[in-house]
Amino acid sequence: MLRKKLLLLITTLFMCVTSFSQSDYYDEVGIMVGPAFFKSDYGERGDFENFVNNNGFSVGVFYYLSFIENYDNLKENFKLRLDLGYMKCNLEHYGRWVDASHTSTFANQLRAMKGSTKTINFGAEMEYYPFKTDDYNRGALFSPYISLGSQLGSYTSKVYSELGPLGTPETTPEKYMGAYRNDSKLVCSLTSSIGTRYKLSEYHSLIFDARIQYYFSDWVDGLNPYRKVYTENKTNDYLLTLNFGYVYYFN
Repeated sequence: MLRKKLLLLITTLFMCVTSFSQSDYYDEVGIMVGPAFFKSDYGERGDFENFVNNNGFSVGVFYYLSFIENYDNLKENFKLRLDLGYMKCNLEHYGRWVDASHTSTFANQLRAMKGSTKTINFGAEMEYYPFKTDDYNRGALFSPYISLGSQLGSYTSKVYSELGPLGTPETTPEKYMGAYRNDSKLVCSLTSSIGTRYKLSEYHSLIFDARIQYYFSDWVDGLNPYRKVYTENKTNDYLLTLNFGYVYYFN
């Protein structure tokens, strides 16, 4: 399955680059950084504190290709973005089940369970600018966009307990017995973004970007409770990043 996803990503990248190479284009480079919020099997599902506090940071470098055609050509509303990014998040359980009022063994085990995950990703997104791309000669001050893409990444997860080694009834909540891993593996994901560019000058722009990244694995955080028993575990892991960046246009 992973080979098929990798082949699909490579094929998509090849087709996109080939399409651009058949037309005149200009290129850009950029960098983004911002907070990352990881939605995982830590904490209570739907709890806002859990979502906000299981956070970290992301940083990425980008290379853009844009068409140069006639002004009214639809192709000029698209940019191909190739990016390489790094993300790290620290994780623990939040929500009503770990509230200080709970003194059960289960609650103590949850409070003691900690973890982290970090990923390195490479992939591509096709950005669509409904009001035309900012080509630095004719573009508007603000250039909003939406995008869709895919990523191939490598993740490293770490899970531990402050009570001692995991895997025993004394340290491990029953829900996570046999459902944790300290591991490093490849993972594919889908990405979608919404954002805008703000043009500083002819060759310089700022970027504000909100991205959601959905992984084709539920092990990226190191936890994966059995879904048929723990039905609250409904989806794979996913990530929300809010990025601020800078882009330079090469003439």
